[in-house]
Amino acid sequence: MIADTESRVARPRARPVPGRRLPAALPMARLAARTAPAGARAIAQAPRAVPSAIPGRMRSLLVTYRRDGTPVPTPAWAAGASGRLFVRSERSSGKVKRLRRDPRILVAACTTRGKPRGAPFEATARVLPVESEVVAERALAASFGLVRALFEWSMDVLRIDMCYLEITPQTWQSSASQAAAAAGAGAGVRTR
Repeated sequence: MIADTESRVARPRARPVPGRRLPAALPMARLAARTAPAGARAIAQAPRAVPSAIPGRMRSLLVTYRRDGTPVPTPAWAAGASGRLFVRSERSSGKVKRLRRDPRILVAACTTRGKPRGAPFEATARVLPVESEVVAERALAASFGLVRALFEWSMDVLRIDMCYLEITPQTWQSSASQAAAAAGAGAGVRTR
């Protein structure tokens, strides 16, 4: 019974502490945002591409949106499987918090520093439930090999609380239809 349960867990030896982050994660994220390549900041205004096929692996620039609509680019390892991309991230990271509020995301191939290598495509993302993490872990492990294995091992040793993101290519609603939906939702609400 125990072996059967462990076979369905993505990383059976990981024992994360809920809410634990990497030491100095927040200052490093702020520094990375300030020193991001100019192309990474301008990617939100770039013309959109239509993904014909999701590559098996890619270094991806993930662009999420703050509450005020400001795009936030973040480079990440992404692995493709079944027409979707999978990414592993800290559960309490800014991108995961932004994706829980607004699942829209732009994805573009990029360099290690985050300089875009092509046009972005529109997608939606969600945090995978624990029972679905096995597919994501297999895709990432098969795509990135030893370097990723060492990185993930260090996350497991430090007991960092991690999650998997599933990114599905999907065209967003136009801004006009989003505004109409917001106006329709707020039509019955009275304000002073």
